[in-house]
Formats: sequence, C-alpha cells, structure tokens
Amino acid sequence: MTVRVPLDYYRVLMLSPRADEHQIEQAYRERLDPKPGERSWLLGFSPQAVEARAQLIQEAASVLLNPEARQNYDEHLTPADPTLTVEEPLLPGVLCLYCEVGEYQAALDLAQQMLEQGHPARSDAILARAIARLELGREAWQQGSYEEAARSLQAGLAELEEYQAFPQLQAELRLDLGKLRPYRILQLLSLETSAPAQIGKEALADPVLARQQGLALLKAMLDERGGIEGSGQDGSGLSTEDFLRFIQRVRRHLTLQEQQELFEREAERPSLVAAYLAVQVLLAAGYLEKRPALVRRARGYLARLAQRQDVHLEQAICSLLLGQTEEALDHLRSSQETEALQFIEEHSAGSPDHLPGLCRFTERWFQEEVFPEFRGLETAQATLQAYFDNPQVQAYLDEMPSRESSPAGTLSPPSFHPAPHLPAMVGGPRLTEQTQESPRPPAPFPRGGTAPPPEPPRMSDLPAYRRGEGPAKPPFEEGIPHAHEWGSQEVERYRRSRLGSRRGRGERPAIPLGIGLAGVVGVGILSLLVIWQMLRRLFTPPAPPLEQPQVQLEQPPVAIDAPGQPEPTPEPELTGPLAEWRGVRQVRVIANEGINIRQQPSLTGAIVGAAPRQALLRVVEVQAGEGQVPVWLRVEREGAPGGWVAAQSGSTRLVERL
Repeated sequence: MTVRVPLDYYRVLMLSPRADEHQIEQAYRERLDPKPGERSWLLGFSPQAVEARAQLIQEAASVLLNPEARQNYDEHLTPADPTLTVEEPLLPGVLCLYCEVGEYQAALDLAQQMLEQGHPARSDAILARAIARLELGREAWQQGSYEEAARSLQAGLAELEEYQAFPQLQAELRLDLGKLRPYRILQLLSLETSAPAQIGKEALADPVLARQQGLALLKAMLDERGGIEGSGQDGSGLSTEDFLRFIQRVRRHLTLQEQQELFEREAERPSLVAAYLAVQVLLAAGYLEKRPALVRRARGYLARLAQRQDVHLEQAICSLLLGQTEEALDHLRSSQETEALQFIEEHSAGSPDHLPGLCRFTERWFQEEVFPEFRGLETAQATLQAYFDNPQVQAYLDEMPSRESSPAGTLSPPSFHPAPHLPAMVGGPRLTEQTQESPRPPAPFPRGGTAPPPEPPRMSDLPAYRRGEGPAKPPFEEGIPHAHEWGSQEVERYRRSRLGSRRGRGERPAIPLGIGLAGVVGVGILSLLVIWQMLRRLFTPPAPPLEQPQVQLEQPPVAIDAPGQPEPTPEPELTGPLAEWRGVRQVRVIANEGINIRQQPSLTGAIVGAAPRQALLRVVEVQAGEGQVPVWLRVEREGAPGGWVAAQSGSTRLVERL
C-alpha cells in the first residue's frame, strides 16, 4: 500500500532544486552518515524508522544523480505543492525526515494519522509528535507568541506523560516551560483590559482572565521559589538577583490593588523585600485614596524592617501622614539618607523646623518614585493639602489616640498622639502653633562622608532565540553579580535601585540636642531627689507604708516634721501588678516585634530606641503605670540609650524576668 505525503527528493537531501551533481553527492554522504552531534536525536526512533529514513535518502540520491531520471522528476514536480509516493512501511522514515528538515506541522499531522489508523510504528508516531510540539513551541517562543508556545509545549508533555514514554524528552519540555514562564507572566500582565487584546497572531476573548492567569503563574513561581528571596527551584533559571530584577519589572504591570494583595501575602512568609514593597503599596494607597488606616498598617511593617534596616525616612513619611510631626522629625534626625536630608534642609530655609522640606520631599517622593511603579498611576496627582483636608482623614486622625493602644505582637507599635494641626508648609507658608513659637532656624542634619553605592545594572530586552534552540541563558541576568548573602541587604539593594536620588550614606547622627538637654535636666532632678531622701532619713519619723511607690515632683514624697530621733523606714509593700516585678534586675524581651524604649514612662513619650526580641535589659527602676500599661521598667543597655519600657500590655507580657 502506498501513501502520498507532502515531501520531495530535494527536501529529503536538504538541497535546493538548483543543486549540481557534486552538491547532491556530498549531501547524500552527509545524510547517510551524520556527525555524532547530529545523530543523537535519531536515537529515540526505532531501528525500522532509521532504516526507512536511509532508504528514502538513497532513493532520492539515485533519482537526482541520474540526469534523465532527474529531468523526468523535475518535469512532474509541482513546487507549490510537492508530494511523494511512499510505501506504508516507510512512513516512520518520513517522520524522521520531517523532524530533520523542520516540517514540524507535517510531522504532527502524519503522526496523528498513523495513530488513528493503528499503524504498528506507534512509538515513532508518539516521539515525532512530541518533537514537533517541542519545536513548534520554540518557534512560537522566538516569534513572541509565548502563550501559543506554552500550549504547544504543554500538549507535548501531556502526551508523553499519558503514554509514560521518553522521560528525557519530558524533562526537556519541562525545562522549556520553566524558562518560558517569566516571559508569559510579563506578556499576560501587560495586556490592556479596556479593549480586545492580541498575543502574537492570536486574539484573546477575555484579557481580564488572561491577566488573572498571569497573576496565578507569578504566585505559583513565588511559591516554588519560597518567596522573593527564596532559593527554591522554579525551573526559570533565574538567580535570586535576577528574580529581584524580574519582580521590579513585573510591578509596573500590576495595579495598586494587585500589588497590595500580592506583597502583603508574600510579607507573611516572612520576606523583607515583600515587606518593604508592601510599605510602598500601603503608603501609596493610603495617600492617594485618603485612607490613613493603610498608612498605619505600613508603619507596622516599617517597625519590623527598622530592626535590620535604615528606613527612618519612610517612617518619617508615615508619621507625617498620620499627623505626628514630632515623631516625623525624630525619624529624620536618625536617617542616613544624605541627599534626601539635604533636599529637606534646603526646602526648610527660613522655617523653625524641617517640616516644610519634609512635606515637599514627601509629595515629590510619591510623584516621582512611588506612583510610577503601579499600573495606571504613572500620571496620578495627589497633594498633602488634599489629603489632610479630607474629612475622613481628619476624623481618623482625631481618633488616633484611642487606636494607638494596640495589643502586643501586632504590626502597629505604640506611637505618638497626632498633632492638632496640618504640618507646616503643605501647599503654602502655613505654620503650626508650636512652630510659630520657635523663630530659630532648624539645625542642620548631621552627615557622614560615605561614597554613594553604584547604580544597579539595567535590564536588557528579552532576547530572541534561533530556530530549534531553547534559551541560551535566562532573561534578566546580563551583568548581574552573584549574591553571596541574602538578608536585609536585598531590601537596601531594592531601595537604592528604585530610589536613585537617595544614595548618600553617612555615619549615624549624634543624639539630638533636645534629648541631650532632657538628660541633663533628668540628672539634676535625680540629684535633688537623692538629697531630699537624705534629709528625710535624718529629720523625719517613719512614714506609713505607701500603696504605690510613685513619686510626684509637684510635692515632697513625705511631709517634713520637726527634727527628732530618726528611725529606719520600712520597705514599702508592693501590691497589684508591681508585686510581680519586685526585686527584678534583668529582663528578656519576648514580644514578637520587639518593644520601644521611651524617654518617659508613657505611651506618648518620645521613642529613643527599640529592643528586639530576645534582647537582655538591665532594670534599674520599677514604676506603676495606668490603663493599657500597668507597669513600666526603667532599663539600661550596653552601647545604646536606656529609657522606659512597658512590662506588659494589658494582660500580655512584653518581657520576662530573669
């Protein structure tokens, strides 16, 4: 039985119809005895298929090397639609030739026909179909039709898995699918949802569903890697540094809502990079949509990042948006972002504080560095004036004192009460009552002399690949150094790569003047108390036990009676929560997010530092509190400022005694 197939003798020998006798002889020898590298792909076919291929090559050479036979063949050849009549047992050889000369669609069709007709060369037909799927997928990949490429590769893999055949070819298909996935994600997420979309030659019925598929692929990729900083194998071939570049590129195709859902999910792995990205998302949404509750949530993420990272500038912006101007200025004094501080200082000229410059910097930061990272917000406009004039914002800030007493372990640490007025210089020369009382110009920020870090390498365009080849190297890796360590550094790399204008790093600034003066005043008050205690012991009789050992500075601890014979003063008996901390000398921090160290034993006291989880603190004084914090401990640390910490928040302990 004979079968007509779309093939001709010139394509069998991979020659043009103008080939001479010498070229035909050379092609014949090379085709019968291919080089080792060209022969390897034939090993999967059966010996019968390889023999049938050789027979067809010999037949083609015998016709074309005979002048009369060639002339007769050429006269009957139809170049537009050439066909060749072959015996049915030679069909496996035709499959080999189709795969060899690049006629992959013809191989796919013939193999399908053979399987449907129950041809005995079933294994050769399965192999030919898989090879055709692989190569057609690579051709679509080269043409930029990534979804078409994925469907071809997935179909080939599914067939081989169904037949449980050719595991090496299955691995090759999986490898290509893994390397193709970043391209698919970028293409799907870049689709416009307002009009019918087209990918390559194919029109999409629902671009919204296509974008959802892109998001699903991205989440699956993150899960397989174990997060943005993860080292799991996702098949993409992207290193950790490469993947961070990829995430930067993906961000611009994601909306504000999509990024919020994605990065808050990733931050819970936990992930420092995702936490920082979540901060940007929450700040952008809170500022643009007039939702200070999102700003407060961003402050919680920054509290975690601050334990390993200089994010004081972002914390200052958070505090500003929450109306907490003093806290914002405190964060500015601790920041090492020299160029940003210089900008703020320059735009605060003539003002008693740095709030005007901070407001100008905040508006510029959102406009130039944050909004462009979101799909649809490239030209978004927002001002602090409009933000603070919003009634919902004002109402939320008015209620902030009652919201600040959050339980221990939550993302939002205790903070200051909001300022009663809009910060100075928001849209005009408007000062708060507090700043009007201080006509002195603001002190310059302390700076160091560290050289700015180098700019990160730019990502090149997606490369195209030659026919029949997979990707030579994964995308986004050109010029990217190897990452030897991955901790808080990647957050700094990301911030530097996105915040190019903030590259100066200096020494940590000295303790602000206000805190130093407060310390001097505190030492003076303590000296007076010591002298007062000495006088009390010398000239007073024993005093009745106190219910609480709390000293009020407005009045003496005890009344001074007439001089008499002094007697020992009994130790006051501690009751209530204070009794649990009697005689404590050292405590360990057990709060998940660490605890703040404050200048005074009050939730409204200025924050002078923070102690992370498991930190050891030496206790020098115990004092009763009220409300959410019943007990305060005055602590000291080596090499760091001391102050007051809350022993517990409600019924939840923040520290444990040792």
